[in-house]
Amino acid sequence: MDDFTLLYGDDSIPVAGSFPQAGHYLPSFMLVDEHKRDVALEVFGGSPKAIITLLSLDENEHGGLALLQDTRRFLESWPELAIIVITVDSPSSLLRCRREHGLPGVTLLSTLRGRDFHKQYGVLALGYPLSGYTVPAMLIADGDNLIHYAERLHNSKGRFDQDAIAALLAAAETPDSTASS
Repeated sequence: MDDFTLLYGDDSIPVAGSFPQAGHYLPSFMLVDEHKRDVALEVFGGSPKAIITLLSLDENEHGGLALLQDTRRFLESWPELAIIVITVDSPSSLLRCRREHGLPGVTLLSTLRGRDFHKQYGVLALGYPLSGYTVPAMLIADGDNLIHYAERLHNSKGRFDQDAIAALLAAAETPDSTASS
């Protein structure tokens, strides 16, 4: 476990769990989609992916829907990237959010039946008023689930480092100059 806190307004919220780092593999998970179906990480096998955890899609200002919409617009430049958003919201809340906001190209998952996810991904908020929530974070992994980028936000009103992510994804698109023709 590492020592990490999230600033939420004036509150400093301790965060538990081991946050995966670049060079590690994504821990396996089994979560629930908006139709109450179980969804495992393996469903996305072979595809590069961005896993984004948020406080809640019902939050706007603090690590919620506004952050997702901003990040999704940014990631649209890489259509091969599967965008997987994970929150503590119930499947019914995810379905309502899908109906109200569309969110094309985004898989919405709930930790309702996968509470071990919070600690395995190092995103478990421990302090009031966020105890039990998933803090905002992003992991970018390749088709083999090898992590190339890992970021947890220090402030619930923050944004992910789009410059660093763009540089990473642009480099991944560059053909290998050592490949023979």
